[in-house]
Amino acid sequence: MNLFKPQQIQNITRRCACRNYRHISTLHTRYLRNSNSRFHRAHASILESSITLDKSTSRPRQRQNLVSQASKSNAYWTEANLRDNGVFDDRNLLRFETLHELQVHASTAFPENKLFGTHTEREGSDPTFQWMTYREYGEQVERCRSVLKDLGVEEFSKVGIIANNCWEWATIAAAAYSLNATLVPMYEAQLPSDWTYITNDAGCSVLFCATQEIYDRTIAEVIPQTPSVRATLCLKADAGEPHAFQTYMEAAADHEGCTADVIKPSPDDLANLIYTSGTTGKPKGVELVHSNTVSNVTGVREMTEDVHDFIRQSDRSLAFLPWAHSYGQTCELWVGMAHGVSMGICRGVPLILEDLQLVKPTVLFAVPTLHKKIYDGVHNLIESASPVQKSLMKKALALGRRNVEEKNGGVALSFLEKIQYRALDEIILSKIRARFGGNLRHGFVAGAVCPSEVINFMDNVGIPIYEGYGLTETSPIITINSPDDRNPGFVGKSIKGVNVIIISEDGSPARPGVEGEICCYGPNIMRGYYNNAAATEEVISLAPDGKSRLFHTGDLGRMTVEGWVKVTGRLKEQYKLDNGKYVCPTPIEEAIGMSRFITQIVLCGANRPFNTALIAPDFEAIRSELRIDQSVSIDELVCDTRVQALIDTDIVKKCSGLKKYEIPREWAFVAPFTASNNMLTPKMSIRRHIVVKEYEDVIAQMYGNDNTIVNNMNGEASRLENRVA
Repeated sequence: MNLFKPQQIQNITRRCACRNYRHISTLHTRYLRNSNSRFHRAHASILESSITLDKSTSRPRQRQNLVSQASKSNAYWTEANLRDNGVFDDRNLLRFETLHELQVHASTAFPENKLFGTHTEREGSDPTFQWMTYREYGEQVERCRSVLKDLGVEEFSKVGIIANNCWEWATIAAAAYSLNATLVPMYEAQLPSDWTYITNDAGCSVLFCATQEIYDRTIAEVIPQTPSVRATLCLKADAGEPHAFQTYMEAAADHEGCTADVIKPSPDDLANLIYTSGTTGKPKGVELVHSNTVSNVTGVREMTEDVHDFIRQSDRSLAFLPWAHSYGQTCELWVGMAHGVSMGICRGVPLILEDLQLVKPTVLFAVPTLHKKIYDGVHNLIESASPVQKSLMKKALALGRRNVEEKNGGVALSFLEKIQYRALDEIILSKIRARFGGNLRHGFVAGAVCPSEVINFMDNVGIPIYEGYGLTETSPIITINSPDDRNPGFVGKSIKGVNVIIISEDGSPARPGVEGEICCYGPNIMRGYYNNAAATEEVISLAPDGKSRLFHTGDLGRMTVEGWVKVTGRLKEQYKLDNGKYVCPTPIEEAIGMSRFITQIVLCGANRPFNTALIAPDFEAIRSELRIDQSVSIDELVCDTRVQALIDTDIVKKCSGLKKYEIPREWAFVAPFTASNNMLTPKMSIRRHIVVKEYEDVIAQMYGNDNTIVNNMNGEASRLENRVA
């Protein structure tokens, strides 16, 4: 039974008692157009709480009496109370029509549940995560709403934020929604020119910056070119500093009785303006209304008989995917909050393994890269192990596979195999699970196609992975695998309300199993691209039902008769060799990328006689395989014929299922593609056009000289060594 204390109602009553209180304060925000900002009269309102007070009893004392009576009759509120007051539905799941309502009802229904965990280090004690409860989060949102109002945020205003995941991010988002304003998230890793473009295109009136460094860069490089911005605050500046977010939050807390009125958004109002990370060209602002995201959150619930098989109140995640992206925001932040989940906020990808041990998540939202790294790490360990250890590890994974097959209705393990499996699970497989913190029930993966070998490996280890698919423009979920209906190698079936159609080259719906463009229609489709009607028209057409808006994803795929969707590539990335044969690089890159010696790959070959590849190698795996110690430099490794032969052999092996013309004839080592060199998006997708442009000289040489590595890498090796170092 889920219970909550009526403390929130008492807080609401105190605010009501201060209805006529007015306070004035001076704002000291740098770049605020006026040194003083008018503080509004604080009209008390009941925050659409789960407990509906009789609005006819408008006097504060009468309201206090109601709360007092409620407190005496029951110190906690039951699921029945929550159902009666519209917070829970008849399945005891949170009810909401907007993200604002989701936040308010979650803070009401799960007040003592932990919500956000932040890494802290105190002198004399071990590092840990400090947790904020749903009730505390709700209080912070109320204060932040007053701060936003005082900064001049009004209905339909755009609120910009340049920050990685943090509790302040989620607080500002919810506070903006409560004023029917729109959140415009940006990434810390973006360039000031990106922030400037997005801020101007969106017309942001307020900007929140994560760190002092970002704040200083924003003041120097962004604010002079963004006339719509009236205030800029820094989230991590010390309280008391005139530009610190905490200074304003403390001022709001000092006047607790005077919070700003809620401007309740409708399901059709604009919640988020998310700018695509731009693997090609300028980013476009995707308009997501409240009902778009809500349809995703509620649609996931219908993918299984019991939603708690998917996600439950006791679950905890490690939030390392950016909430500024629709995947992290919808699937982790809002789906998690709607079900009372707690989220430890990761300090960054470099520290993810350490944070996994501290947070010990039970669910994890990730991109394929994370699981591929674990997969590669284990297989590198297997290959470098002694014969006995290698045999045991392979046996453990094989029995793990048999155990999965038994659960799926296959042949049962024999008595001896069960004993062996239990022993090897304890000795070997549990150690692999421990790398994820030891408590992981299952994971979700999206953002790119996850190789079936990796998904099957995670199954064998004992951590099922549910693959999904979608885009920012679809809020983002289109399809997903579920505990009740799962098919590794496919990205799932469409969620409730979403219809998927594969469109063939002639524009007609394709037959089952035939490749074409993946299109869909339903309540998850964006309103459009902000200030860009032409771009919207390029991707939206009339659906076969004659009334719905059909979104063209630009992805290639197939769909079975049963509705299973498989993504096969990207329409715009498909190219033609000069012999007239078409090449879709995605499946080729996926095949070669399964090599444990290769971390990243970009295939090239448009209008060329054959395919070539730019490869970011895993030098540690290469050194281990060839027993080359650290005294050998990267420059020497690049030119080592043993290394060349190793990569050649592995590429041929991994491409055994491909057509001959698809296999790259030449390849070259390059430095890793990262966000810092602008070759990765914040979602960790490779910016193909930037990679190709950066290495156009290397690519040209591959087509002019067969001795690829030695000649192409004469200058590249030193550059590679510097970048890797």
